[in-house]
Amino acid sequence: MSEPLILRDYQAEGNEAVREKIREGHKRIILCGPTGSGKTEQGIDIMQNASAKSSRTAFICDRVALINQTGKRLDDHGIEHGVIQAGHWRWRPYERIQVCSAQTLARRGISEDLKLIIVDEAHTLYKTTTKFILAHPDIVTIGLSATPF
Repeated sequence: MSEPLILRDYQAEGNEAVREKIREGHKRIILCGPTGSGKTEQGIDIMQNASAKSSRTAFICDRVALINQTGKRLDDHGIEHGVIQAGHWRWRPYERIQVCSAQTLARRGISEDLKLIIVDEAHTLYKTTTKFILAHPDIVTIGLSATPF
């Protein structure tokens, strides 16, 4: 049985601030919080809301452990998703929410029909991820980081 995604007050306030920036027309946003503050949960909430509006989203991770960790959190909340990583058992390209390996995306590329990209550990961007983001200025990109500078 899945548990509902319930954000803490500061997480909900942070997500509302992100949504406000998007409404103002901003396309590149950093969501910064201390380690353990629940940035992944915030990202999941944002993706879930985008998916409810039929938007395709990608959550990009720089390490395999983070892909599995994020997938588990999505499972815990009963949120359908696919994983884009070489040989991963959860390859489901039809799902609106995708958890992606930055390394696999560097080799395979990424779907161009995305409306939202969330980059976990945004301070460790790969050149191919940065290049894709810059080439697609209409895709909203949110970076998650405890150490953005």
